[in-house]
Amino acid sequence: MLGSRYRLTPKEGEEIPISLLDIERKKELLWISSKLIPQEMFPPCIKNLISKPLNEVGRHRKAAILAAFLGQAGWDMVEAKHLWKRILEGSSISEKIFKKWFQEMHCPICATIRKESKGYPELGLAGLGFCVTEQMCKEFDSPVKYAAGLRTEEDWNKGTFKTIMILNYARIFSWLTGRESTIELSEKERADLETLAIEFANNKNIEIVYTRIRMNKRFRPKFFLKVMDEPRRHLLSEII
Repeated sequence: MLGSRYRLTPKEGEEIPISLLDIERKKELLWISSKLIPQEMFPPCIKNLISKPLNEVGRHRKAAILAAFLGQAGWDMVEAKHLWKRILEGSSISEKIFKKWFQEMHCPICATIRKESKGYPELGLAGLGFCVTEQMCKEFDSPVKYAAGLRTEEDWNKGTFKTIMILNYARIFSWLTGRESTIELSEKERADLETLAIEFANNKNIEIVYTRIRMNKRFRPKFFLKVMDEPRRHLLSEII
């Protein structure tokens, strides 16, 4: 079980002393239909992605959603790519989008598709005329569930699960807020934190500090060791 859902998000450069409680690894699973789902069973939004003329605005979002949906709808890669290329003919969109999303990413849920979006890789389609809700749409919260008729737990047996990535989570205790938090880590960040944890365990005069740094326009977690000015604080779980 992952720890608290509380998110500790320090400002850029802010340093927060922490105790590392655990590092957990979790598989990210993608459900894929065992049988090809025919186009007549597609939800209205996907049918509109296929049938509506291609416009400059939203074409990359359209490409990603369509590739992801076909991947989960049980389509063979060759047949899916043929349809995908036909729908996007003349757009000069790179096949890298198809490869990135086909059976490698989740098709976005309805709530995401209905959102406003600045553009790819955000996949909101609000205002583009693709999401036209019908009565049956109210029974499902995603295009894949609609097409596959996934209403109950047993319905998931209509397909199989594929591991598409391994997620790492550091469960920490913040000495600044007095609360637990869970932080998602990359493989390198996990390895670096595990190395720090070993050094921390062997030196009573240091503490682990958590901050965030900006990388490629995004904030990423960073941990480092710092010599303490006062005796180390301990959680009961660290002492027992």
